[in-house]
Amino acid sequence: MTAAMKEPRPSENPPAAGVVAPPESRRALIWDRPVPGAGRAPLVWLLGVHGGAGASTLAHVLAPAADSHRRWPGVFERESPFVVLVARETIAGLTRGHDLLRQHRAGLAGPSEVLGLVTVAVRPGRIPAEIRRYRDVVGALAGQVWQLPWIEEWTLVEPDQLPVWSPGDPAPQQRKRKLDPLQEVPHEVDALGMSIVDLVRETVGGGSQSDEGERR
Repeated sequence: MTAAMKEPRPSENPPAAGVVAPPESRRALIWDRPVPGAGRAPLVWLLGVHGGAGASTLAHVLAPAADSHRRWPGVFERESPFVVLVARETIAGLTRGHDLLRQHRAGLAGPSEVLGLVTVAVRPGRIPAEIRRYRDVVGALAGQVWQLPWIEEWTLVEPDQLPVWSPGDPAPQQRKRKLDPLQEVPHEVDALGMSIVDLVRETVGGGSQSDEGERR
């Protein structure tokens, strides 16, 4: 999957004061055409900031989302401008997320609008203090930060074998506490999906569900 790098469309996001853009080699490219392979117009794009971040898996599990294939959407043909970055909880992963957040804040990510950052655990158990501190630093630039735990069962199957969350599904507190992650979406993923959809609604000024449905 390739696309020539052309002059990006003008950014609708003015550079933030005091933000230093990363060098060009550490920026993500901007699609010069509609994001290929989405198959539908998503409500939000998931941009994996590095290979193996988990964006493609989450794009399958979250019905309103699609994978932007590690590039900023150019927002062509009614594409959503909303982007959520996805990074693994490693120093390298968070650094890459920091680079892309700086790129966006510097006005070099096209017309995209970043809603926040999802960090995905790389192992079960507690997060090392160094990772937690650095995540807080990066998160300050992202605004909204969501954390997903390690889900062992998800490593045992292909993404298309995982359950799918949709906005109309029951809220986490309305469901049983123990579940099979291969049959039902875990509570943390439920909450992530609901939070992203609510944030989009808030950002667009409380748009109707029918308006959002046109993007799905």
